Amino acid sequence: MRAASASFAIALAAVRVAAADTIRDIVVEGNTKTTADTVELIAKIEVGDDWSMEMMDRIKADLVSSGLFKEVDGFWEACGPATKPPCNEAGVRVHLTVKDKHSWVIAPAFYNQPTNVGGGIGFGENNLFGENQKLLLYGQIATGDSFFIGAWVIPKLWGTRLYSQLDTYLKTSRVIEYAPASTYLDDPAPVRQSRMNYLNAGIKVGIELFRGLKLDARLRGAKVSYKDVKALTADIGQITTDPDGDIDRPPRPGEEGWDVSNEFGLAIDRRANWYGVQTGYKYQASLEYSLPALGSDFHYYIFNLSLFKAVQVLERHNLIAKTVINVGHNLPFQQEFTMGGTSMRGYLNDQFRGDLRVLANLEYSLPLFTVAGLSIRGLGFFDSGYITFLDGENPERAYLPRAARSANTALAPFKNSVGAGTRLYLRQIVLPLLGLDFGYGLEARDFQIYLAIGLTD
Repeated sequence: MRAASASFAIALAAVRVAAADTIRDIVVEGNTKTTADTVELIAKIEVGDDWSMEMMDRIKADLVSSGLFKEVDGFWEACGPATKPPCNEAGVRVHLTVKDKHSWVIAPAFYNQPTNVGGGIGFGENNLFGENQKLLLYGQIATGDSFFIGAWVIPKLWGTRLYSQLDTYLKTSRVIEYAPASTYLDDPAPVRQSRMNYLNAGIKVGIELFRGLKLDARLRGAKVSYKDVKALTADIGQITTDPDGDIDRPPRPGEEGWDVSNEFGLAIDRRANWYGVQTGYKYQASLEYSLPALGSDFHYYIFNLSLFKAVQVLERHNLIAKTVINVGHNLPFQQEFTMGGTSMRGYLNDQFRGDLRVLANLEYSLPLFTVAGLSIRGLGFFDSGYITFLDGENPERAYLPRAARSANTALAPFKNSVGAGTRLYLRQIVLPLLGLDFGYGLEARDFQIYLAIGLTD
């Protein structure tokens, strides 16, 4: 009899919720840093919203995917005349219990990649002011890229659907250019080296139209210059078609000056991350174009399309597929697409260049072991890509000879690689701390190792 009464009471409560599905109160507990308002913003609920019993699973997934909480739980209860204000009207009270992760880290970093070895130190804060704002300050000195990056991301401006980002990227980079691939199995050799100084800053403002659909615009400006240009080959014919070319004074890879551009982006992001296992999808398109009216010395446009899909396999396995398509016109050297290194594991950093690039990546990961919040995952991957110059006739760029695509070399820029790696995570913080990949370039028939310790994302 008692069991039947309990079942009747539960059924009655369910009927009441179904008939009166308005959120009357939200209770946030367990949070020590993240504000209650921010928890509600991440959960995408507020008092007065409609409520359905299926929403709790989505809310938990959103809270976990934010990366701010090491534990998340929640439940709801019916409101009515017998309960205290503000839950004395028909509806529900939603209870959310969250336990904050350690949100910031100051850490050294070390990189050992083909043609680029170095280290640095960074500060990352994933929950600035307890409002889910992101702040990253990182600097490194390396044989290839030495740079400072600073970024401040505000996901909600004044609690609205607006968001913004301020960023700067100050880089001095030793750039190695390789001879254009002439055959499918060709492994291009280095022919020109220069040091590029790239001082960049930008601002982005956008709006989330509805869940996961975002529209934004970014204004960016950079100062570009070169020095220490030198040949890495004794054949001047591999660097320039100028009959008067001097091997001791090779031309710069491109013009110097101001690079000012505007970029419009549209994305739908329905990804979720359940403690390291990703699900969902993200589709993104953008158009960037130079702004001579604002002082740009370059004249170009870029179209980008990226597709991401993640599937949970078994309980803790993950299958992730990514595709990127980039098309540019009259690209200056600093805006050209590159392939090799972490974008094509098994090849040297930026070994291939062009103004048309198509990349595809398939990655399968699985847990190896977890001890006291320390998790190590193993992964296998397949990278495939094609990159080429469509015309090679931009007057603001000093192309290498035979850089433009031709019928004889159409297949040469198609490259593939396979490999395996590991990732190390601490559940108590928000950033992976180690990445190690072994890549084998199928056409190059050679192994490359990519190691990152510290702030690896």
